Amino acid sequence: MGSRILLLAFLLAAVAGAQTGTTSETELLKRLLQRMDDLEQQNRQLTKEVHALRQEITASHSPQTATEQPPPAPAGPTLDERVSVNENRINEQSQTKVESSQKFPISLHGMFLFNSFLNTGAADADSPGSYPNGLIGPNSAGATLRQSIIGLRFQGPSLPGGGRVWGDLMMDFYSGPPSPGNNWLRIRRGTLSFDWTNRAFTVGQDKPLISPREPNSLAEVGVPPLAGAGNLWLWLPQARYEERFHFGQTNGLTAQVAVMQTDETSAYVPPELGYSLERSRPAIEGRLAFWHKWDDTKRFELAPGFHASTTHVADTHTDSRIASLDWLIVPWSKLEISGAFLHGRNFAGVGGLPQGFTILHDSAVIPVHSNAGWLQISSPITNRLTLNLFGGIQNNRASDLLPTDIARNISYAGNLMYHIGPNVIVSLEGLQVRTRLLDSRNQILNRYDLALAYLF
Repeated sequence: MGSRILLLAFLLAAVAGAQTGTTSETELLKRLLQRMDDLEQQNRQLTKEVHALRQEITASHSPQTATEQPPPAPAGPTLDERVSVNENRINEQSQTKVESSQKFPISLHGMFLFNSFLNTGAADADSPGSYPNGLIGPNSAGATLRQSIIGLRFQGPSLPGGGRVWGDLMMDFYSGPPSPGNNWLRIRRGTLSFDWTNRAFTVGQDKPLISPREPNSLAEVGVPPLAGAGNLWLWLPQARYEERFHFGQTNGLTAQVAVMQTDETSAYVPPELGYSLERSRPAIEGRLAFWHKWDDTKRFELAPGFHASTTHVADTHTDSRIASLDWLIVPWSKLEISGAFLHGRNFAGVGGLPQGFTILHDSAVIPVHSNAGWLQISSPITNRLTLNLFGGIQNNRASDLLPTDIARNISYAGNLMYHIGPNVIVSLEGLQVRTRLLDSRNQILNRYDLALAYLF
């Protein structure tokens, strides 16, 4: 306002000093005054807006009761951070996006795994008591990339009722001769799932339904850890149905049933009767998992299950019946306990020891009764370093065995996994397998492994 008075006084003085004025000068003065009025109105409007903004800011910082509005959400990333994240995602998509012929996205994932290892101990590789594991054997040392994994993950169309189609195919290079450069690609597991909020139907190849978990190891990947010592691991063709029930936000129940195909070739059969073994048989499995969580970290899951199938060999048959219980317990963020217990007979067709049944001299076939299980304790010591300790056992009933059969197989190990980066892991592991045959012979095998993994 003061600037307007000074400017007006200056103009009036100039007009009075000139004593005469022309019509053009008068018009110019009128336009200047009009322009000043317009600027003054704009200044008043801006002042009102600034005042209103200050009131809003003051109100946003004032205390509010619970009835006025819900508590504010935790502060999210800033605008610059969001822009940076989006730019990185766009760059990543432009580099890694793969699209199928049906126009649905496919992503590549897996693990580049380099193992250097040393095996010590003595074993008779031709004995029926030996468990087939190409990484654990008599005195040997070396390095390998055979356990590297390549996977394809894909997403399909949506389904009626809010469902979706998705799938995953995992492969490694563990087939073929162990010498470098002669390895063959092998399917480990693959699933195609039709998934809704509370149910799913899945077909593919996976571990037995009653054995969904396994210990953490980068030393035993081609054949999973504790194979033949409590971990039923064979990847078998199957179809599964799953129904999920929720009791509030913290409790739930998952019911699963599967029709699958066993692999009977894992069983030991005398050479003269090898022709009589039916290589695969249908099986049915079920699992009922109850879970509870205290918060986003602390939780537990407990799941009983069953397996039923029949082995055809030596012109007769013998049953496979297994009852199972698996668990996962996370009582706090620095401790995780997982494992499984198995009881029944004839474990060979789903990944147990080869002594699933015994053929007697009169060609009668009896199943081998067994107890098996494993336990792992895992603890993240720091954000980068994790300690894993695990062990397992399969104990066969002596009265069902021949003198050269395995009476008990025990395996235990420990490893340290250190994350050099988010997706780069170095692991040091020591493992021992102790096998006792029925004729009291003992076999002790040791494995020491240094692994470097790059996850992609």
